[in-house]
Amino acid sequence: MASLCKFRFVKGVKKRLIEAQMALAIVAVESTLGKSRVRLNAAYNLIGRTVIIDVSNMVGEHIAQVFTGLVTYRFGEEKFSVERIRAREKA
Repeated sequence: MASLCKFRFVKGVKKRLIEAQMALAIVAVESTLGKSRVRLNAAYNLIGRTVIIDVSNMVGEHIAQVFTGLVTYRFGEEKFSVERIRAREKA
């Protein structure tokens, strides 16, 4: 079952700054888990000021955790919200 984290940023937070924090999160996780592992298992999408990260595996969980820390430090907790979404299984 897929599990996602959806980050929504308030108006005024620039997309390029969100992208930069995601790049930093990926580099940090690559440093810990290895570039190949991240390349094979990481999945995310950035649409406007919304970031969706696939957290159905350990790599995605780590990226989401690091990204949360980075954006909290950079923008502050009041500048974004995060929601965990679990995809429904097909019957």
